[in-house]
Amino acid sequence: MIYCIWYPSGGFGHFVNAIISLYGKNFAKADHGELIFSATGNSHQYALAAPKYLHDPDDYDFDFDQNKNYTVLIDNGINNQTDRFKSFFPEATTIKICYSDHSWPIVAKTMIEKAMAVSLESQVDLDSTRWTDRDPWVYRERYFLFLRDHALRLAWKPNGTDIHLHVDDLLDYCQFRSKIQTLIEIDSFENDWYAWHVANKKYIDPILVADGVIKSIQTQRSLPLDTITDVWTQAVIYYYIWLQYNFEVPHNDYSEWFTNTTDIVKMLKHHKIIT
Repeated sequence: MIYCIWYPSGGFGHFVNAIISLYGKNFAKADHGELIFSATGNSHQYALAAPKYLHDPDDYDFDFDQNKNYTVLIDNGINNQTDRFKSFFPEATTIKICYSDHSWPIVAKTMIEKAMAVSLESQVDLDSTRWTDRDPWVYRERYFLFLRDHALRLAWKPNGTDIHLHVDDLLDYCQFRSKIQTLIEIDSFENDWYAWHVANKKYIDPILVADGVIKSIQTQRSLPLDTITDVWTQAVIYYYIWLQYNFEVPHNDYSEWFTNTTDIVKMLKHHKIIT
């Protein structure tokens, strides 16, 4: 059986491929070593048992061992969701890696820093006619607008035909393994999952922090925020507030970062968003 891992750039396709290849029953392996993560959190050094289907090639030729299961990475880039690859693998099961509004900030950053290998700042333009200074609140606003308005936020959704593995599923080991087990008999891989989580902490933590802020607002239990100095994380919190309440924090009015969630609750009450 062939399993096509169809994924967006920065969508952890290599990691999913490695886990299934290493721990799935009767899967072909080209690499019997440890799963090692780079400084940016990727696992591209793990050798593939079958060549990657890259950028919609005109042909694909590989001699699959009929007695083994295989994973094949489908990497057409995040801007290309066409499924022409299926004509080369007509009997394969396709696992499409998707992301939700809530996990989009992870992919947004990995897409830039991992797949494109450039800095976030270089891809988020600060229009001098709109932003005349470079204070932290300016970047916070621009990052928020990037998250909210980027066309790719609405991309890579379930299509109703393929098996779907959400980036959200990867964040919890038990949920991730359970999802894989619906398709494949697979051994425990918790140590490698934990190593992946640690290696990708800079991408994952902002949404975990933002989720905690939303829960604190909902329960109106004060949570300190003055230790959150990373502007991207602050922007993700603004984005989560927008997702939850359909409300954009007035950036000029709140140019100083909040000291705790009580201040956010007061702001939302002031604007009659909550009571």
